[in-house]
Amino acid sequence: MTLFNLKSTLRQQGLVGGIAAAALMAATYPAVAEIAIEQQSISVAPASDAKRVYVTDPGHFQMTSQVFTIDGKTNKILGMVDAGKLPHVMVGDKGKFLAVANTWYDRIARGNRNDYVEVFDTSTHEVTADIDIPEGRFLTGVFPHMATLSTDDKHMLFQQFSPVPAVGLVDLENNKFVKMIDTPDCYHLFPAPDQNVYMHCRDGSLLQISYDAEGNAEQKHSKVFHAEDEYLSNMPYYSDVTNHLVWPDYEGQIFQAELTASGAKFKKPFEVFTDEEKAAKWRPGGWQLITVHDKTNELYLLADQRAEWTHKSPSRYVFVVDGNTGKRLRRIELKHEIDSIAVSQDDQPYLFALSAGDKTMYTFDAKTGKQLGETGNLGRYPHILTLPQDSE
Repeated sequence: MTLFNLKSTLRQQGLVGGIAAAALMAATYPAVAEIAIEQQSISVAPASDAKRVYVTDPGHFQMTSQVFTIDGKTNKILGMVDAGKLPHVMVGDKGKFLAVANTWYDRIARGNRNDYVEVFDTSTHEVTADIDIPEGRFLTGVFPHMATLSTDDKHMLFQQFSPVPAVGLVDLENNKFVKMIDTPDCYHLFPAPDQNVYMHCRDGSLLQISYDAEGNAEQKHSKVFHAEDEYLSNMPYYSDVTNHLVWPDYEGQIFQAELTASGAKFKKPFEVFTDEEKAAKWRPGGWQLITVHDKTNELYLLADQRAEWTHKSPSRYVFVVDGNTGKRLRRIELKHEIDSIAVSQDDQPYLFALSAGDKTMYTFDAKTGKQLGETGNLGRYPHILTLPQDSE
């Protein structure tokens, strides 16, 4: 009996699967009986911890994207969720949920635009909320700080780029959009306690927005904290837990601030590189190029010897400095072309280093620089690392 005739026999006898189909297959092809029938199951991921990593693959600005959930201790992929164009990924409630701000078009790459927020359970990867928001969220690039959770996880805020500058407020307790708050032409969103959020403005100041549950807001500017020709990277580090902002410029100068409900408190900037290193063309470079271990205030800066204006190109080294004094602590040679870095917030931190070209996340001991593992096959062009900043 041919395979075609066997399929016909199964259809005629109404055998569409299960025991009867397996018995007929075994009788006709004895060798097939030795092949075990696969059983499909869906496992629940373990509870999130400090070394849980979410890798966002925007796929070279394609219309669909992926977010991979990785156990950073074992370098195993635990699951993934699909997303739209240039999503913003946020982790809340000590790692228990994942909020993703999405954009979709009803004809894939054209047609009517739809912006929305999906909330996922990080163990089951099931959608727990789907919230519609006005169309116009920031869609110029995958920058983590263009959307954020409030420090108490009760709200999500997103930046509207078009048709006019504004910040959208989403109520995550009641799963509803609240209001658009008009703002000046400022960028990034850094949440602070007591329903405050900060933005970086073109004059070099920070705009503080104090809002209530209905979206009513008061706004005021901080002092100007950097000069016009001190070009800041568009990928600073910010901790929602310590409210510590760390912002490198293109040449390796580090600006820092503490963002509180009563205002922004700035620290004196310092230089990461010596005069000799600057002469040898050492500069920061990468996509997500700075991360901080909050407890020790160790700053990790991705850098390499490079030409001017190549600050988006990957790097092969990480310079580690004391954020309190600016003192150089160590330099880690990554031995890979790395675009993004992030450090876990535990007592034995790992440094996660993402290569978009290799489609791989490399894992290092943050203290010794020893490579511990890697996770490959991460989509098409993975760019962003998101870790819980406060986990159980």
